[in-house]
Amino acid sequence: MFGRRPAWILVVLVSVSVSASAGSASRAQEPKGGSAGEGSGGESPAAPSPALGMTKAKACLSIDGYQNYEVLPDAKLTADEKLLVYYEPLNYKAVVKDGKFVVHMTQDGQIRRKGEKAVLRSKKNLLDFEDKREDGFEWVFLRNSVALKGLPPGEYEYDIILRDEQNPGASATQSLSFRIVAAAVPSEKDRRDSARGRDR
Repeated sequence: MFGRRPAWILVVLVSVSVSASAGSASRAQEPKGGSAGEGSGGESPAAPSPALGMTKAKACLSIDGYQNYEVLPDAKLTADEKLLVYYEPLNYKAVVKDGKFVVHMTQDGQIRRKGEKAVLRSKKNLLDFEDKREDGFEWVFLRNSVALKGLPPGEYEYDIILRDEQNPGASATQSLSFRIVAAAVPSEKDRRDSARGRDR
């Protein structure tokens, strides 16, 4: 049911590819009236906008589109694999520019040992997503593919720090727990079978 993983470069040997997609209509905070941030004369002040948020991030085996992914069982993988992450931003702001709705979000990522504050690996502005639509935005989904090479087995957390560049100061953070396990060691029989295959 689902697609394959991209790749990025996190500092200190971490490579991460981040991608995003958007659909039309309106989950974003879309401005009313002729231009972004303006209301009609004589109207009462608008109620405060909902804070920028995210759906719960999910570790995935594959991602094939909006709400179309396969969850990674127990968020468990080896350091030779990549952590594939899916989430959807919420309450982001769309502004009108040149007759089109525009959204612009950036994201940092970092890895820590679970329950610890020390950051092992990090990348600022690993995502810089901007899109324009004539009829607004119904959905946006974001994905990260995080290389784990060199990290020993154990429990970790991947921190997602999202910012709405159309709404200065608006940010949201969440952490995704995952576990790195040791790669399976081939049995003696598997090694013999592999050697026989090479000799043929």
